[in-house]
Amino acid sequence: MRKTALFVLVALAIIGALSCKDSTTGPSPQGLSGTWKATKAEYVSAADSSKKVDIVAQGSTLTLVLETGSFTLTITDPGEAPSVTTGTWTSSSDTLTLAPSGTSFTWMFNMTQSGNNLTLSGGHVQFDFSGALEEAILNRS
Repeated sequence: MRKTALFVLVALAIIGALSCKDSTTGPSPQGLSGTWKATKAEYVSAADSSKKVDIVAQGSTLTLVLETGSFTLTITDPGEAPSVTTGTWTSSSDTLTLAPSGTSFTWMFNMTQSGNNLTLSGGHVQFDFSGALEEAILNRS
């Protein structure tokens, strides 16, 4: 069930926190630092919104570790070795931007943090719904 490197980063769609601080003006970099485990990661086809996949519900685990300026994303699909992606990250009050190492592109996600929950959504990404990568949008349902 392993997907491409693009799929790996897309899996950040919706992240439930393991630990974090609450902030009324938006998360600070210090408040975002820590380990986050996904509770849901749903992809919706941009061409056909009836095509939806929640990879966490299918048994994959996703962990995002945010440290000062760097991230490590580990995705483990059932029966497969973990896939690890590293890079740098930045944030504003409502946006998280990830820049994977060795690439010239970034992924931008809408971000909200409430207590121990971090929600990432709205990233335009590629996802393999049926054997070929296609445009997908991350949504929370």
